[in-house]
Amino acid sequence: MVLPIILLIIGALVVLFIVFGLKVINQYERGVKFTLGKYTGIMKPGLNFVIPIIQNYRRVDIRQTTINLPPQEVMTKDQVNLKIDGVVFYVVKEPEKVILNVENLEHQLEAKASSELKEIIGNKTMKESLSDRMDIANTLLSMLNEAIEDKNSKDKKDWGIEVKAIQINNIELPKELIRAMSKQAEAEREKEARITKALGEFEASKKFGEASQVYEKNPSALRLRELQTFQEIGTEHNTLMMVIPSTMANPDGKWVLPMGLNELRNNENSREKINKKIEKKK
Repeated sequence: MVLPIILLIIGALVVLFIVFGLKVINQYERGVKFTLGKYTGIMKPGLNFVIPIIQNYRRVDIRQTTINLPPQEVMTKDQVNLKIDGVVFYVVKEPEKVILNVENLEHQLEAKASSELKEIIGNKTMKESLSDRMDIANTLLSMLNEAIEDKNSKDKKDWGIEVKAIQINNIELPKELIRAMSKQAEAEREKEARITKALGEFEASKKFGEASQVYEKNPSALRLRELQTFQEIGTEHNTLMMVIPSTMANPDGKWVLPMGLNELRNNENSREKINKKIEKKK
């Protein structure tokens, strides 16, 4: 009676032992196994067995991962304070090294990328920093991979990852500098506008000179052009116009109406006759 109960208990313990020891690793993961605290291998995707109490494991995601570099103030070579941020793309190549050689991978990678970025920007001027984003990203990528591979250390402990790409997102300038650059850009645009306007007036003056020669040879053409101008002003600008005959625009100030010219001449003749008669009577 006692023996079957003991066997039943042992069987239950064995089942529990097996159930608790079975572990499933996803396709995009790897498991780093430890036996009594010592690294003993990599657990591949699928069903794996871990001896309870004696063994344990750590999951490592091998998919491409990103780290956002927080905005940080960096001083350029020409003493301009820039605020810059970016993104680091990396992938795990050797899961065991990620666990054995690095503590808090993301934190260390972010700190290393931030410090290296400050060093790169510190060797560039503001203009170079704004225009050479691709060069900054490539230089930072090379420096990070060199640090990750730990080539300069005697006791080489590389991180087991590879940085695939780095993207520099935003580079912010101080507000005072932005205003100064805006004024400079506005002055440059105004300069170009004035040069363009002056060139247009110069070309127009040439055409006007050619037209004046034509009008000088043919006054009727000039008169027709004046009438055409009056018509354009009247239709486009809805302007009230008063057309003054040329006889009223004499330079000596003696303006006469064409319709009353004969009457004025007759009046002058009659006055002369009256004056002569008066002189004869005297």
